[in-house]
Amino acid sequence: MSKNLPGNVKVKEVGGYKDKIWVPRIWNGMRLTPYLCLLARNGFLINPIRWPMAAMNIFASSVSSSFAMYQKMTIGAKIAKVELKKDPVFIVGHWRSGTTMLHEILMRDPQFTCPDTFSCFAPEFFLVSRKIITSLLRLPDKRPMDNVAFGWNTPQEDEFALCAMGVPSPYCHLAFPNNMKWKGRYEALQKYLDLSNLTEKELETWKNGLDWFIKALTYRDDRQLVMKSPTHTARIRVLREMYPNAKFIHISRNPFTLYASTVNLWKRFLTSEAYQFSNGAYLEELVFESLERMYRAYFRDTADMTPEQLIEIRYEDLCADKVGVMEKVYEQLQLGDFEKMRPGLERYAEEHKNYKKNKFEIDDTLRDAIRDRWKIYLDRFGGEVAE
Repeated sequence: MSKNLPGNVKVKEVGGYKDKIWVPRIWNGMRLTPYLCLLARNGFLINPIRWPMAAMNIFASSVSSSFAMYQKMTIGAKIAKVELKKDPVFIVGHWRSGTTMLHEILMRDPQFTCPDTFSCFAPEFFLVSRKIITSLLRLPDKRPMDNVAFGWNTPQEDEFALCAMGVPSPYCHLAFPNNMKWKGRYEALQKYLDLSNLTEKELETWKNGLDWFIKALTYRDDRQLVMKSPTHTARIRVLREMYPNAKFIHISRNPFTLYASTVNLWKRFLTSEAYQFSNGAYLEELVFESLERMYRAYFRDTADMTPEQLIEIRYEDLCADKVGVMEKVYEQLQLGDFEKMRPGLERYAEEHKNYKKNKFEIDDTLRDAIRDRWKIYLDRFGGEVAE
């Protein structure tokens, strides 16, 4: 059965799980103070039907605070002293461009490690609580927006960790979507997409949050990290300052699919994560403007990068020839012996050969708007191809 989404997008086929009250939320891993601050900043404007969810989160945040205090007291000093053997590899690209696929592929190489769902859910206490919490809380076997496998141990996007730590993030629109119409609210969140217009203190807070999380991950496993977050596409200047020897893999995709799938992504998250009911009307402009902001920053920040630092690939090419594309990535970025990961990659390709994608339809008016507003993306990456 098809349904319509904001922006003249029709979903013909959608995977993912159906939301249940027991499914953990993005906000459940927050300590109590950051969680109450999130509610206060939004005037506690919680829809009555969501009051039980908010109350459950107060309990969850109290538990999170206890675990976080215990971790800080027992190993906090050790985490602070951690030094990386190698700077991370960052996977970047717009939402729904294939960043998750790349993340999963690189995890077939034993030289790498990554943040998983549990560490991003509980970033300030994952080192001392995994066994207890994962035995009590069950996750769906698929993500909310598609048919990608999901679980506590699957590779995950570190932006969710920043959210749970109380670090400001553009993802906070998901908690109180109706408040996006408040004066200044949109820009107050979106400036954290490209880190533009942050004060020196705000930027330092953001950098400290990410760096602490990376140190905590390295304390657990000192192999080279592969970090994945679409938001980092607009932050490469800051990431290069923090990690001068970092490598970047950018993936692009058909922009018409990107638009439709990203609207669907946020719409699905609103049904599970929001404390208010929203028709998602604001998503149309959010998706348009986010790509424009993201790629102004990306083109600016990568202009002086060498082929050994950055490679750009296309989702469609990766789907057609995973082994060939990844061999090129390893060679150009000098990531090491590709042959050591070839068997794992070949198994991954075989396991996912029948993967079923979501299908979308967009009308001609919207298609023309995408060509117009996302011209910078089309000019650089092309993408008007069938998938």
